[in-house]
Amino acid sequence: MTLTLAQDAGRLGDAFSSLGPAIVAICAYRALPIAAHTLGWRAVVPAADRPGFGAMLVMRWIGESINTLLPVGQVGGDVARARLMTSGGVRTEAAGAQVAVDFLLGMASQAAFALMGVAALLLSAPGIAASLQVLAGTAILILLAGLLAGLQRKGFFTGLSGVVKRLMGEETASRLARGAADLDREVALLLGQRPRMLAGFGWRLAGWLAHVAESWILLAALGLPATLETALALESLAWAVRSIAFLIPGAIGAQEGGIVAVGLLLGLPAESALALALAKRTREIVVCAPGLLVWLFIERRGIRSLLATERPH
Repeated sequence: MTLTLAQDAGRLGDAFSSLGPAIVAICAYRALPIAAHTLGWRAVVPAADRPGFGAMLVMRWIGESINTLLPVGQVGGDVARARLMTSGGVRTEAAGAQVAVDFLLGMASQAAFALMGVAALLLSAPGIAASLQVLAGTAILILLAGLLAGLQRKGFFTGLSGVVKRLMGEETASRLARGAADLDREVALLLGQRPRMLAGFGWRLAGWLAHVAESWILLAALGLPATLETALALESLAWAVRSIAFLIPGAIGAQEGGIVAVGLLLGLPAESALALALAKRTREIVVCAPGLLVWLFIERRGIRSLLATERPH
């Protein structure tokens, strides 16, 4: 037993150590998906409120860093993005609505991405048991996206202020209710602009698809079959597991378990699947830790010039 564990640990160590150059590559590559997701958010923001692309890219990076490394339920980064937008001169309600709609488009496009992953898994590893498990998880993600869309259309923030009223009293709730009504109006206005929503959805989906190259790079570095179907299944379903496990800080354990489970369904060796999961966790730390430092620097220095909106001429 001890020998078997030592052999397994040795194989895992060998697999992970072979990924050094690939980890450097996926850390550098990460800028592309972040840029695509930024363009999706940027499509939602009206021209009068829109900072420069570089500023929004930094804000997106900061938001992703907060959601990835801090115990904020994977939404604290979105609150930080809205706060940074207001620091650049955008009205609080407008900034909150823009981030809320971008969050909705992110969930909707991720649900589509997850369905692509299910199709890729069925092509690569057909089997009714695996199919049912994966479809169940994907269905949860789709239901969450649909529920959020319905709530936003019916006045999500106004409804939330009603809950606050029961918890915190009339005076506090009345102040929040006024802001919530304004926020719901801003959300409704944005959702009514279909071309902008379609552009945002398209860019967000492009961002999710860009992530697939990360798994492809790692699979190739491990000497495993790096097909599009395998990389798509691994990447999309790992993200789906991470989103469903939003209450777990950083989805620690859940993300790794999801990658290993999907990897085993695809026929990958256990040590290779685990090495791939650890490589992705390493990439998160390398990319997102500097994002937290940049956020702290901006907050402490009160930098506004970086975040200033581009006024249309």
